Amino acid sequence: MNSERHVCVAHFANDTQESMTLSLEMLGERVVLAPGHEVELLALPLPNLLPLTVSYVKGGVQVHPYKEGDPDWHVRFRGKIIRAGYPTILAEHA
Repeated sequence: MNSERHVCVAHFANDTQESMTLSLEMLGERVVLAPGHEVELLALPLPNLLPLTVSYVKGGVQVHPYKEGDPDWHVRFRGKIIRAGYPTILAEHA
């Protein structure tokens, strides 16, 4: 994994009292933010990545790249770069 090539494409903060899930693409990775967590969403700088579409859904948000099939999602959480998984629970990385 060469995460130095990834760029920040969005910033998300959970300012609610409930956990929030970033759903990356329809059936893709999920990142769970506990209340107070903040992340930068990182992806490879591919030509068809942007603009992102962000939709509010029950329990969080759903993020879709423009026309890119696999942006190799990562998050930066408290200075640590973490590959997004199925799911990635940030409280386990605190």
